[in-house]
Formats: sequence, structure tokens, C-alpha cells
Amino acid sequence: MKKQDNQKETYFRAMFRRENIVRDFFLKLFMGSTSFARLLIEVFIRKNMGRRYFNLSAAFFTALFLFIIPLLPKVFPIFLNSFYPLTFWQTIKEYWMWYLFIGVFLYFSYLRYKDIKHLKAVYDFDHFSLSSGDTLPFFWKLKFRDKHFSPRTLEIFIEPLPFFIGGILLMLIGQKLLGGLIAFSAIVYCISYARAYAVGDEFMLDKIDKRICNEEIARTFTTDEPTGRGFRFYGEKPNSKETREDIYKDMVDDDFEFTEVD
Repeated sequence: MKKQDNQKETYFRAMFRRENIVRDFFLKLFMGSTSFARLLIEVFIRKNMGRRYFNLSAAFFTALFLFIIPLLPKVFPIFLNSFYPLTFWQTIKEYWMWYLFIGVFLYFSYLRYKDIKHLKAVYDFDHFSLSSGDTLPFFWKLKFRDKHFSPRTLEIFIEPLPFFIGGILLMLIGQKLLGGLIAFSAIVYCISYARAYAVGDEFMLDKIDKRICNEEIARTFTTDEPTGRGFRFYGEKPNSKETREDIYKDMVDDDFEFTEVD
């Protein structure tokens, strides 16, 4: 038997709920494929992550992936930038700062693991398991024109900014691979939080618009009063008042309670 959709097809959902399938697909694809880049920053500037958000094995495999990148010319000759490939130890020496970063990343990943280790066997309401962690107190103390930054500004711009600047500086001194990685991670960090806040904004606007839609329909559908607050009803209404009242019940959410609006 085909599974039935239990979500009522209300007037707001049918007429006004906007979805951009192509945009959402590419955004999810981008964020899913670049989550490792965000992780490269979060382990340094976040604490007390949720036990389902941070995974030590993911950090380990990220480090392993980064470890083999400079060694690719030894495995795939297409990546050779000279006739004579570097030996293993020559590669380590050439990219010593890259491998130092990997070591520091693993160390901080272990610290984040220790933050949540005691939570792994706990099933209660003390901690949000998908938490992205606590922002360092240092960021909350920063001010611009005697005003503290909002959480939105902190997470989208301020937190990744030092890493982006550091990545550019590393590229300027010749560490192009490491600098590019850190700068790219900072950009991904910025985009991911901007997207998260945008989704939150859309959710809140949907709730407000749905409320307005339900209230206006409750006030005008069974009568011929004009709608207000920018809402418009599209379509012809049945002539019978009894029919309108019956249809109205299926046009709003079951939990909707109409209240008069001034």
C-alpha cells in the first residue's frame, strides 16, 4: 500500500510555500561535500559540541585525506610538477608546515572529543546532541563602535575572518597549499552559517505568513469582506455559505485558532 501523506494541504501550503529544488539541491551538495572544510576551523574555535555533531573518526579521516595530498605525485604521476618526484621524506620536509597543521588539527580534535566523551552514554535533556558548540568568550568581548557583535555577525563573519586573513598571509609567504586550504575553509564556514541563518529566517517568515493567511481566510472566506495586510485570496468562492464553511475547515491547519486582529 502506498504511504499516505498525513500533512494537510492547506491554502497557504498550496499557494504560497515556495521551494527552489535546484538551488536547495546544489546547496546541500556543496555543504555536504565541504563539511570537512568547516571542521578544520571549528575544532579550534568551538567547545562542547554535540555528540552527534562532532565525530572523532571524521576528524581522523579528514587528517588522513590531507596527509596524502602532498604525496599524490608519488601515486599519480599526472600531479608531478617536475621531472624528478620528491621522495617521501623530501615531501615531508617540503611541506613541513602543512603536516604541522595536520598534527595541531588532530590535537584540537582530541580536545573536542574529550569535551563530549562523558556525554556519549547519556540520554537525557541536558545537552543538544546536534550542537555546533560554544563560541569562545574572546569573540563575545569584541566590539565595534562600542557595541558587541550579534551572534549572527560573529558566526558568519568574525569567527572565520582570522582564518581567511591567515590563509592569505600564508599564500603570500609561499605556503600556497596550506594557505589556500585555510582560506577556502573560512569561506565555507561563512557560507554555511549564512545559509543556516537564512533557513531560520525563512522558517520564521513562513510561520508569520501562515498565521496571516489563516486569520485572513477565517475572517473573509465565508463572507465577502476584503482581505488585508497584503494577503490576497486567489480563486472564486462557492456561492453557498454552507459550502464555504465546509471547505474552510480544510483550508487551515487543524491546530489553528482564530483570534481577532486589530
